[in-house]
Amino acid sequence: MTAAVVAATIASSAYAALFFLFDPTTAKAGDVVTVRLGGTPASFTLDERERPFQKAIRLYLVPNRVAGKIRLRFDPRLSFIGRVVPDRNGRGVLSFRVPPLDTGAYALAYWCPGCARYSFGRTFGVQTVPEVSRYRRLMGLRVQMPSARQTCPVTGEGTYGNGLLSVWLPPNGVLSRPREPDGSLFDKLGWLPREGFTGVLTVRGERLDAPSPLMKVLAVNWGYSYPSGRGSWASAVTFPSEGCWRISGRVGDVSLSYVVKVVAGS
Repeated sequence: MTAAVVAATIASSAYAALFFLFDPTTAKAGDVVTVRLGGTPASFTLDERERPFQKAIRLYLVPNRVAGKIRLRFDPRLSFIGRVVPDRNGRGVLSFRVPPLDTGAYALAYWCPGCARYSFGRTFGVQTVPEVSRYRRLMGLRVQMPSARQTCPVTGEGTYGNGLLSVWLPPNGVLSRPREPDGSLFDKLGWLPREGFTGVLTVRGERLDAPSPLMKVLAVNWGYSYPSGRGSWASAVTFPSEGCWRISGRVGDVSLSYVVKVVAGS
């Protein structure tokens, strides 16, 4: 009984003082950044967590200029980066690859189901940076997106994801597709969810290196791959032109974005 009371007190204190710290605080799209719960040592690793683990907290990046206007975790201006799972002492850490976001300053938003009992039912919030705090400089992230007009900053190749949603990126980040009669380039983009994660997928594509109409989404279908039996989405799309394209998929509050170079091929 005593152990249970102590554990509950620790959890209550952790949630009441919920805040997050970045390392480093400036990064380029694609760099690996670590975010940790306040009170978690900078050297802390996942192997040091002590059971029982608490409910996972979903984390998002949001541009500073709109951070004060965000009220829901389903706001499309949020970019999902992953989940941190606190241990019994409220310690937790997450390493993530910075999404291909526009250059700028970003705040951290969070969805914390375990916070409801300690915050009058409130589970979503955007981290505010206090005017005076020794942690102030660690509570935001500055993202630098390389210029697509010089070299397309492709996300990479192979499997890429954030723990809940993943995609397969083409070799060298170059998507080669034959031209359609109207001059566009057609493809079917695959999106693989973590087992048990479902919902309605929306897809968007925008060209980064030159003015262009948006990528056209023809259809988004849910199906099952064999022999694994895993469910996945396939989005049929057409690109109006070759170029450097940022493609984004969203299922509820979970988003995943990547950059590919689209070229015409045989």
